[in-house]
Amino acid sequence: MTPDTRLRAALELRGFLRRSTRPAVAPTGVLSAALETLRGVLPYDCAAFARWDPVARCHVTLAGIGYPAAVLRFLDTRMHTDPLFAEVHRSGSPLRVRDVPRHRRRGEIFETIIDPLGFADGLTQCLFARDGRYLGMLNASTVDRRHPDDDAVALLDLLADDLAAALDPLPTALPATGALADGRTEGLLVTAAAPVVALSAGARPELAAPGSPLRPLLDDLLAGREPPGTLLVLLGADLLAVSLGGGTHGVVVLHRPADPPFGLTPRELEVLDAVSRGRTNAGTARALRVSPRTVATHVEHVLAKTGCPNRSAAARLAARLGLLV
Repeated sequence: MTPDTRLRAALELRGFLRRSTRPAVAPTGVLSAALETLRGVLPYDCAAFARWDPVARCHVTLAGIGYPAAVLRFLDTRMHTDPLFAEVHRSGSPLRVRDVPRHRRRGEIFETIIDPLGFADGLTQCLFARDGRYLGMLNASTVDRRHPDDDAVALLDLLADDLAAALDPLPTALPATGALADGRTEGLLVTAAAPVVALSAGARPELAAPGSPLRPLLDDLLAGREPPGTLLVLLGADLLAVSLGGGTHGVVVLHRPADPPFGLTPRELEVLDAVSRGRTNAGTARALRVSPRTVATHVEHVLAKTGCPNRSAAARLAARLGLLV
């Protein structure tokens, strides 16, 4: 197999992935076909694509060729705990067995996969979205010591973005989703036809549930309307700063903890929301199951803390804050 032949195979695979994986994540059949085509780039005996589940904190194999079921279970549930995996994840480049110093060729990866199955070499490639989210990995193993050679590694680098896109639940990565790496921002994907997909471990799917104050806005975006600015959403006792992005193919909901504006308590935020909707004290009292006198006291506190002279000014403030309760 000549270098030109392998480059043509890599370009063919890239074109196939770009045709097959938009506007939604690639189905298993596409990934299985991609693995078959990958043989022309990287001759292997066993290979597998696995997506990272940020909530369960494990991988999920979506397509595999040749690996026994026990090996796939290890790749899904244990691979990410191995120090060598942490090194591959950190570097962002494929790591071959031959590149690992001999004194470090030990641990579960060698004891579970490489040594028992007689592999002479292989590689792991971690796959990332353009905004930095970790999406999953490609593993390939060979009994032929000649592979994977330097050309294969270079071609996998060429294909990295397209291989990653095949694992990405987002129809189109947004620049804002890079915030998911900051340690405070969480996210989820909402589409019209599929269940909510968590993009991070702390995602709050209830933001998109029926009855959520955010749900009507999500439906508007899925219908093609423009997204609003940053919102303040009171979810139980938690106040979240929420931003929405995307369109008819899917809406990305990013959220992070927010400090209460003007030092308002959760109850006072509920009252401010009720005021912004034009509810009377009596109507608010019924909704919150408290007395009208208690509501009147809360309204006084809201006006005092925010500096609003009256209920109309408070309603305008709630709109500017993007408050949803």
